[in-house]
Amino acid sequence: MPCTLGKRRVQTMTNYIAQQVADMKRKLEKEASNIYTIHPRKSELILLYEVVDESGRAEWGGANAEHAIQWLSLAPREARILVSAWDSDEEDAHLVGQTIDITEIVRAASL
Repeated sequence: MPCTLGKRRVQTMTNYIAQQVADMKRKLEKEASNIYTIHPRKSELILLYEVVDESGRAEWGGANAEHAIQWLSLAPREARILVSAWDSDEEDAHLVGQTIDITEIVRAASL
């Protein structure tokens, strides 16, 4: 008889824990459905890609990412690919932020 009671207690406790987990899961799913993000519209910034040699001298530059990657693939191993963002009004272009070296990302994606 005590053995049966022990099994019932374990089963009751297991059911209780399962119910608590299910309730918590429903609560989290409900909260997650209330979360939303606002994605800003695409920026009007102009992206400039540059392939530079080991001394930093530009070998190629332009706004086409695919061409930049092609140039990098043909360049010596020491070459790097840089990207910079530019804002432009009617007359001038202005660098926004810093130029970023994306060589490692591009090479890793090419593996």
